[in-house]
Amino acid sequence: MKKIPYLFLLACFVSLIMSSCEIDNYDGPNATITGKFLDKKTGELVGTDITNGNSIGVYELGWKTEAKQTWNIDNTGTYTNNLVFASNYRIEFTNTNFYPFVVNDFVIKEGDNTYDFTVTPYLRVVNPAITYDASTKTVKATFNLEAGGTDVKLSEIRLFAFTDKWVGNYVKFAITSSTCYMKPPAVSTTIDPATQFTLTMDVAANPTLFKTTRDYYFRIGALATVPNVGTVRHNYSPLVKLNIAK
Repeated sequence: MKKIPYLFLLACFVSLIMSSCEIDNYDGPNATITGKFLDKKTGELVGTDITNGNSIGVYELGWKTEAKQTWNIDNTGTYTNNLVFASNYRIEFTNTNFYPFVVNDFVIKEGDNTYDFTVTPYLRVVNPAITYDASTKTVKATFNLEAGGTDVKLSEIRLFAFTDKWVGNYVKFAITSSTCYMKPPAVSTTIDPATQFTLTMDVAANPTLFKTTRDYYFRIGALATVPNVGTVRHNYSPLVKLNIAK
């Protein structure tokens, strides 16, 4: 008699497992989307960090409980998502390196979609030049800065270096020399477009980082302080690849 309750419970357990393994009958993603983030003033790509950089907060409309999707943005300022459902969405941009905004009724149609966003970056790295002097084994960066708004102040500037194209604030050589990293009071918090900045990186002084003759990647980064906008990300110059001989 004891076997009957046991067999009954076993049958219920097996039935539960089998039902949980059934394939649902919902259709899969039926759309793709790709695009760019472009500076509203210059038309140039607004780059970011590949890690903890800008992202797209996406909410599909029509559900009782909204669930946030996060679409990551490439460090060049482009994005692609190949697994999207055709629908209407609300898209939020916060914690970025440009002024935040919301798109309340963003339509993604079935099939391929392309959409570029125009944004106002907190800082523009203007006239950037990154060069390598083999005689002194020094990488030099010169540039100007332009504020995206009157409320923008400068927090820091830095020349970033690494062995691949993902170089930025979170993917970099740990070089903290004052010649390649500056912040107030060494630089003014007030941004004057006429001021030219110079940052240098001593390759010879960092032999454990610049180990071999090869291509290395560099970007100029500038971090703003902006009130009432949430977390502020770095703004960048375009990526530069330099061959450095050991």
